[in-house]
This record gives sequence, structure tokens and C-alpha cells, in this order.
Amino acid sequence: MNSERISKILDFKQFKRDIHEAELKKYLEALNSEKRKLASIEDDIQKIITEYLQSQDDGSINIKELNFFYDYLNYMNKLAEDRRNIITKKTQELEEKKEQLINANIEKQMIEILHDKVLKEELKETEKRLQSEIDLNFLYNQNRDEK
Repeated sequence: MNSERISKILDFKQFKRDIHEAELKKYLEALNSEKRKLASIEDDIQKIITEYLQSQDDGSINIKELNFFYDYLNYMNKLAEDRRNIITKKTQELEEKKEQLINANIEKQMIEILHDKVLKEELKETEKRLQSEIDLNFLYNQNRDEK
């Protein structure tokens, strides 16, 4: 295999690695976005609970308000649970993308090693050829000088 062909493969492996890196960043941004949404929902839940407790201190709560509070709190808890499930899924996807990036790096490094090895072999062959040409020229000149 010649170095030009390996260079093309190396370029492709670098391109593949860059794609995996971009995907990893995209998944990380999505995960962070979901975490921010969850934090916002949890903050809202804390505010609702605080407001409820303050309203209890102010006086009695009627049944309608209590039902509304309970329903709304259940709804918010469901939203929070859904976000936690999404975060778990996104975290797993992120780990898969990390693994793909690691594998792409390993493949690229292997091709780089192969590329270096082929370049060294080509250099040795070129040096051999040059030395052969130098030897032949020397012998030819020596033969010519003897005549």
C-alpha cells in the first residue's frame, strides 16, 4: 500500500473523527439543556410548596385550592420525572458518542502508525535506489576512465 492511499484513508479517518466530535458536542449541549429544564421544574416545585406552606400559615385553605395544589404538584412531579428519564437517555447516548469518538481516535492513530511505517519503507527504498544509481554511476565512470 502506498503512502498516497494511506494519506487518503487518514484524511477520511480524521473526517470521521471530526464528525463524531461534533456529534458529541451536540449531544452534550442537548443533555445540558435538559438538565437546565429539570432544574427549572424543580425550582418551580419548590416555589409551589413554599407558597402552599405560606398560605397555610395565613389561614385555612379551602378544598378547591387544596385539590388544585395537589393536581398541579402531581403534574409538575410528572414533568420532572419525564425530564429525568430524558436525561438518563441522553446520558446513555452521550456515552455511546464518547465511545464512538474514542474508537475513531484509535482507528486514526492506527492509520497514522501505518502511514509512518509506509513512509519509512518508501524512504528506505528511495535511498536504496539512489545508492544503486550512485554505485552504477561510479562504476560506469571508473570503467570509462580505465579505457
